[in-house]
Amino acid sequence: MLLCRSPWLLQRPNESLEMSTQDLSADTEVVLLLCGRFGGEKQEAYQPLATREYGELAKWLNALSLRPSDLLTDAGRVALSSIQEARLERKRLEFLLGRGTAMALALERWARGGLWVISRGDVAYPQRLKRRLKNAAPPLLYGAGDKALLEKGGLAIVGSRKASPSALSYTRAISAKCANEGLAVVSGGADGVDTAAMQGVTEVGGYGIGVLPSDLLKTSLNRQNRMGLQEGRLVLVSPFYPEAGFGRGANAMARNRYIYTLADQALVIDSALEGGGTWTGAVENLKHRWVPLYVRSPGEGAGNAALITAGALPFTLAADSTDSLIRLFGGRVVDQPPSDSDIADVQQSFLAPDSATLSEAVPAESLPVAVQEELPTPSRHEELAVQPAVVTVLLAVSAVENFSDTTGTTIEEPPAAEQTVPGGSSGSAWDMYADFSAKLASLLRGGALSEEEISKLLCIEKSQAKTWLKRASEAGLVEKLKKPVRFALGNQGSLC
Repeated sequence: MLLCRSPWLLQRPNESLEMSTQDLSADTEVVLLLCGRFGGEKQEAYQPLATREYGELAKWLNALSLRPSDLLTDAGRVALSSIQEARLERKRLEFLLGRGTAMALALERWARGGLWVISRGDVAYPQRLKRRLKNAAPPLLYGAGDKALLEKGGLAIVGSRKASPSALSYTRAISAKCANEGLAVVSGGADGVDTAAMQGVTEVGGYGIGVLPSDLLKTSLNRQNRMGLQEGRLVLVSPFYPEAGFGRGANAMARNRYIYTLADQALVIDSALEGGGTWTGAVENLKHRWVPLYVRSPGEGAGNAALITAGALPFTLAADSTDSLIRLFGGRVVDQPPSDSDIADVQQSFLAPDSATLSEAVPAESLPVAVQEELPTPSRHEELAVQPAVVTVLLAVSAVENFSDTTGTTIEEPPAAEQTVPGGSSGSAWDMYADFSAKLASLLRGGALSEEEISKLLCIEKSQAKTWLKRASEAGLVEKLKKPVRFALGNQGSLC
């Protein structure tokens, strides 16, 4: 049951409620008060925190060794006197923290639709987003269905809303092939290719991950979606207000990065040239090298050839081919995220050769493509003069830089350990560490434990526990506490 603990909210006799089958953690409750929208915000004095603002708040809290839930304590209220250090106003935070009644009413509506809410500090929050987007990962995720599917990875399939019948037929065939090979399909939930991709995989019993820019509550109640949700084969997720109507603006563009970062590899069915959500999403992925990008070839979109010239891989598999997708994607086992070196091996970035060292973090508030790094120098453009399509992509990235954050706010890079896949991306399907890390996370939810306690509870040798705990610590899964030495879940000491 959810108990709204804010000292500023209006207490009601019945203010506890059940949020689907999962209670909100104390941290998620506070993050929801600070960043969530419940309807009617346009008429309010203060607006919820944007992602970049929450990033600043998170850094400030971490510096004080505080968690979001601490803002509801006496110590947290005292600490708010220095909140200007995070470029935020105390009155604004106090106002947002006092929205308990509005939050409780919204949670009741969402609970009736079977929705859940998680924040970056929750164990269920997808590590893929935190690893690839760093502090620009959305503070909140709203969803319906099995949250565990968000870590399944798979193939992101994207394309035009106005795709031809032949392109839609091809999309459904590839999606069904994914289902037959155990690969999940990640898509955007829009008309056209997105819908065909989700239908193709779920109709034959596969797994689908839909990343929505709007209408999450309405979409989750759709009869066809309810079947997939109830059977545990479909999860719908969105970082945006669950009752927001469809818009072709920032939300529709911003969700592209979440589609890519929740997948293992991506396939563009058809793309326009120099415009549209498919194009900007593909260019953004090429820029940040989140996952290997494949483009249907020959395709029907004017942008397909340009993307391939710019560094994407041609996808020539026929709809009725018996060839294995997993083998085509380099033999990567299902559920195993690709490492940066995997991506570098199969796909060369169209940027300068040293771009691999640049930040992957992108401001979640910017519109089509968020560019943190500098573009190639003029001499680089001259070097690429013989490749017009590549220059076209570079100019497209340059054109959208005007949308980036102009406040001077920067996203702080997290510790290097956060960039490592828990379990190690180089592990094989037989690596027992994966089983250890899953059981360890469950074990530590009850509190911190010593190395000896962990080895005894999991029935493994102390030396093996030591080795795996070191690996889990480096991956950010656990945090090593001192005096006495114990291990706790990684999110207990920071906001991640």
